[in-house]
Amino acid sequence: MSIFKRIFSSYISNKKLHLRNSLIASTALFSITTNVAFAESKNYVAVEPLTCDIVKSIALPSDEVTCLVDRKQDVHDLKITPKQAKLLNLADKVFTLGTEMTPAMRNWVKKNNTVVLGVSAIDIDDHSDHDDHGHSATKHDEHDDHDDHDDHDDHDDHGHSAIKHDGHDDHDHHDHGGVDPHVWHDPHNIIKMGEIVSKSLKNDVSERKLRKAISQRFKTFDKTLEDLDKWIVKQVSTIPSSNRVIVSKHKAMEYYGDAFGFETISLLDFLGHSSSLRPKDISKVLEQLKEEDVKVIFKEQEPSSKLVKNLSKQSSIPLSSDQIFVDGLMIDGNTITVAVHNTCTIVNELGGSCDETTGLNLASEWASLSK
Repeated sequence: MSIFKRIFSSYISNKKLHLRNSLIASTALFSITTNVAFAESKNYVAVEPLTCDIVKSIALPSDEVTCLVDRKQDVHDLKITPKQAKLLNLADKVFTLGTEMTPAMRNWVKKNNTVVLGVSAIDIDDHSDHDDHGHSATKHDEHDDHDDHDDHDDHDDHGHSAIKHDGHDDHDHHDHGGVDPHVWHDPHNIIKMGEIVSKSLKNDVSERKLRKAISQRFKTFDKTLEDLDKWIVKQVSTIPSSNRVIVSKHKAMEYYGDAFGFETISLLDFLGHSSSLRPKDISKVLEQLKEEDVKVIFKEQEPSSKLVKNLSKQSSIPLSSDQIFVDGLMIDGNTITVAVHNTCTIVNELGGSCDETTGLNLASEWASLSK
């Protein structure tokens, strides 16, 4: 073989060896990177649709968040199936509103990997420091790793004192054992729920950059809800003050009423269970509705319940043209969507004017978090 052929052959052999070593090194690097990614990836189960929407909006895109309950199902009446129980048992962590909203979770709420973010877990906003139902500036108190001053996570309860609402005495499947669990109708309460989620998720990751990513997602979550709160205040301001009464079947809109300046009337507070209506109780309700000069009765379902149809007929007060959603999410949309829908329904029915377009833009911003 000529010297030129030998040199060329040696060159080719060295190139092949170099290429092979490069491929081995690349494969090893890919394996390490993949293993880190898989090690950080978590499997979370969020029980209620609303909880699932909140967790997905804060969790890292690499995490798997499974929604346990379908939006069509009433979480009050949930009976956990063997398949659902398996999902709960295999999850790295379970998030739930708690037994006040979902009684079926009673066997899971005390487990170490279960995180409750409902009424029993947050300090409820009493709005005592609000000026004309405006909200005080947000404060942050947690620094991730204590050395990144731009990485604030949680709020110092938004300047509000802790108070629990009670008296949810419906005597039907909405009896929540003395507390009203529908806290999310006040956006500041959703922020507090998000704080719990954010802290819990950051406890699950070891890398500082991942904790920072969770904090950044929470900041966007927070800002969107603060913008929602301001938007609701602006819409409600268009309602004549004498019209600001929300009448509905269940005691579910009290947090909304407290936050935005409404009197709320629960029909079941007067009547007890709707299957045992007595003329004396009906008279009492009719008198109250007349005294408050109520403009509309808000229905919570389609078709509307016999109770509200009966009272509407006897009082000559019309039913709302659309329902309000009190127990969670609508079939389509997200946490912001239901707040916008409820607000525009209430505002328009009570003589105000609602800017739905701006509200739905906020819902789109929120949706981008879950993508």
